[in-house]
Formats: sequence, structure tokens, C-alpha cells
Amino acid sequence: MVQPDIDDTLRQVREAVSGKDWRTATALCIDILKRDPRQADAHLVLGLASAEAGKIDMALRAFDTVLKIDPARFDARVQKARCLVQAGRHAEAEREADRCIQPAQENAKLLDLLATVYSHIGKQEKAAPLISRATTLAPDDIAILSNAAAIQLFVDQKQEAIGNLQRVLEHRPDHGRSHWQLAKARRAEGREHCAVMESLLEAGNDDVGRAIYLHYALAKEYEDLECWEDAWAHYAEGATLQRQRIQYDFRDDRALFDTLRQRFDQRWFSDTAEAENTTGAQPVFILGLPRSGSTLVERIVASHSRVESLGELAQWPLAVKRLSNIRQPGLFRADIAAQAATMDLQRAADLYLQDTVYLRGATPLFTDKLPSNFLYLPLLAKAFPQARLVHVYRNPMDSCFAMYKQLFADAYPFSYTLEELADYYIGYHGLMAHWRNLLGKRLIEVNYDQLVQGQEAQTRALLDRLELPFEAACLEFHRSSGAAATASATQVRQPMHRRSVGRWRQFASHLQPLRQRLEAAGFPVE
Repeated sequence: MVQPDIDDTLRQVREAVSGKDWRTATALCIDILKRDPRQADAHLVLGLASAEAGKIDMALRAFDTVLKIDPARFDARVQKARCLVQAGRHAEAEREADRCIQPAQENAKLLDLLATVYSHIGKQEKAAPLISRATTLAPDDIAILSNAAAIQLFVDQKQEAIGNLQRVLEHRPDHGRSHWQLAKARRAEGREHCAVMESLLEAGNDDVGRAIYLHYALAKEYEDLECWEDAWAHYAEGATLQRQRIQYDFRDDRALFDTLRQRFDQRWFSDTAEAENTTGAQPVFILGLPRSGSTLVERIVASHSRVESLGELAQWPLAVKRLSNIRQPGLFRADIAAQAATMDLQRAADLYLQDTVYLRGATPLFTDKLPSNFLYLPLLAKAFPQARLVHVYRNPMDSCFAMYKQLFADAYPFSYTLEELADYYIGYHGLMAHWRNLLGKRLIEVNYDQLVQGQEAQTRALLDRLELPFEAACLEFHRSSGAAATASATQVRQPMHRRSVGRWRQFASHLQPLRQRLEAAGFPVE
């Protein structure tokens, strides 16, 4: 007679989960497990609740318990893979996901989750067919169609992505994220789409997230149409709303910059031994501020036959965080930086190479273009003595404006006000001057503005610094078939152009607070 009672409680659990009432769901599951410790569904929901709360280790234990009870519970295995991604254990995540591909072939939701796992670990070529299958099984599922479009843009399936976004908007004309994705995927040629989005904003809605997407989408399309004032109005409103949603204090970044300069000085650099690399794998770290041309440089370098692209990898920051004893949120803070000065660099290098082996092929050189790796430059230099360290930069005003007009996923919180942007840029510039003194010729620097003005000469010079022979394919980088999982994914499919050089001038009157702050710090902005 116990089972009917448990079945009734499980129905209550499902209702609580549907309403995202995780507290109630957890209490009900604990009650169920007191009566039946082998109730797999209850363990699964406890895992989901733990993951929702950011308790990844606890979630993994719950999913493992489900799989011990019933190894065929592939819904639990997919959720385990998702948590492994969050824990930075990407190779393990791929192994778990691989075991789910065949069992998930008729389940659109599981295929969608699997595609998300593969996309997050840089395996876009595995994600694309799975999400395509999911859209076939669930052609009207808005979440799946939207996810499909994002993945398809990464792998240069632009028309398929646009088609899926249009299908979303047929079902949900007010779906802000899809309007934003559509605006990014194509160049506006008329004001029709703008009129639709303006009417949605005028109609009003309590969904701030939707409004943010619409403002950034409108700004991008108005900029395409050279309607500069309209574009600025929406960039400014979108950035203001986004800034209100996030917690950020530049004083934390100032403390990080100060700690880095103090701890990683000439004495540290002279006294710190280099790690050994017995794998033969040689990273090419391409770094700097976001939207400064690092994706372009990465595509040029990765078009060489001796180099492969691994995209933006989180493995190095995760390795550094893992070797600290600090578990609070944030990958790199002043306290973690202070600990990193005495970190076991050999272990950190080994962790990084182990955690990227699942992505690497036969070529010895591979790119890692996570922009924020500029924070770790002396650590990278010592951990990887054979690595190439490439810093990409551009005009300060263009650099800051390019960040300001980008809606980032979960990074770069300093980019939503002109004042904080200026402060961060000044801090970054001072830190790079310090690293330049430490690293000397180890640091390879590429000026984006010079690169687009003299493509072949600058490409040849870059390859020479990388100790690579010139290959014409590096001039035809836009023909490369590799995925590009960055904010610049659509731009790098085009031949090199100069459209973004001096773009800030179209908005010069609105950018005066930024300009004045930079000029006061001694930066020539012309």
C-alpha cells in the first residue's frame, strides 16, 4: 500500500518542479526517500534542485545515485553531463554525453540538452546534428528552435538559423531573444523589422530581459541602416537596463589589477621556475579585451596547416581556481590572484593540457582565444614555456565602444556604463604595460587597426613571430570551415574589412564621458 502514496507524492513533486518551486520539491523528495530510498525519480529531482542552487557536487552525487539504481536512466546521465560542464570537467562531460546519443534519438528535450552540453564544451560539430534532429521532432518548441539557431550560427549554418528564428517569431512574435539573434544574423536592409520591435516596446511588458534584447536588436539594425541617433538611443537604454540587473563594483577589479602588479613583479618572474611540457602540445594564447580583434587574429592563425582552433577555453581559469582553496563565486579575484603567485605551475599546466586533450587533434599548435587570459600572462609564460602569447589591441575609443554595444552572456560586467568601461580600460592598459616589461619579446602584439589596413604585410609579420612559414590560406581565413563560438561569429565569415575602424566617431557626441575619462588618464584617442 506504500506505492500509491508515493505515486501521489511524486505527482506533487512534478507540479512543484513545473512551477520551479524547488523548496517544496526538495521537501517532498526527502519524504519519499525516507519511505523508499531507491526511488530514482526523487533522487533525480534532488539533483535538479541542487544544480539549480549551484551545488554542483551535491547534484552530481544525486545523479550518480539514480544511475546506480537504474543505469538506463539517460535523463539523469544527461543532467550529470550538464553539471560536469559547470564543474569544468569537460572531457568527462563528453564521455557521459556520448553514451546518451543513441538512446536520445526520439526525445527532443534530451537531444536539446545534449546539444547544449556539446556546444558548451566546444564540440559544435556534435551539437549541430543533434539540435537539428530535435527541431524535426519538435518543430514548434520555441526553446529548442532558439537554441538551434544559436548553435547553427556558430557552425555557419546561417540560413538554417534564420529559418528557425523566423519559426519562433511566427509562434511568439514577442520573443525578444529571437529578435536579437535575427538582428545579429543578418544585415538590415530596411526598417520593417525595426517597426515590429518598436511596436513591441511601445506595447509595454514587465519582462525586462525581453526589453533588453529588443533594445540591442534595434540598436544593431539602426546602426546597419546608419540611423545613428536611433541606434544610440537603444544602445544606451539596453545597457542601462542590463547594468541594473547585474552586481558589479569596479573596486573589485581595481583590487585585482593592483594585486597582480604587486605579486607578479620582476623578482617573482626571475625566481619562478618554468613548468615542463612532455606532451608536445603548444598553445597559442590570443588575448586582450573582448571585441578588439582577437577572433579575427585567431581565424588567421588557425587557417595555417600547423595550427588548430579550439576557440575560447575556460580551462586555464578553471585550473587556477581549482588549485586555490577559495570556493566563493568568481573565477579570478584579488584573493585568488594572491594565492596564484605560489601555485604549483606544473600541476596547473598538467591540468590544462589534460582538460583540453579531448579537443585537440594531431597538430602540435592550438589556439586558445579567451580574451580575459590577459590577466594571467606571467602565469601562462611560466606554465607553458613554449607557448605563443599574442596580445590584440585597437584604438581605445573603438575598443570601448565595441564592448559597450555588445550584450554579453555572463561576462564583462564593466561594459554597460561609459564610466566603468573607461576605468576598466585604464586598469587593463596599466596592467599590460607591467606585463610588457616582464615578458619582453615573449609577448607578441597585434594592432587591429594596422592589421586591417595592411592585411598581407601584417599577417606575414605575425606568422614570422609565431615561427610559422607563410601560407596563403591565412589570407583567406573567412573560407575556414571551423566553428566560431564567440560574439564575432558572423563577422569572421567575411573577408577582412575596415568598417569598424573609427566607428565610434558616428557616436562621438554621446561618448564624451568615455573620451574625457580616457584623455584625462593620458590616452590619445585620435
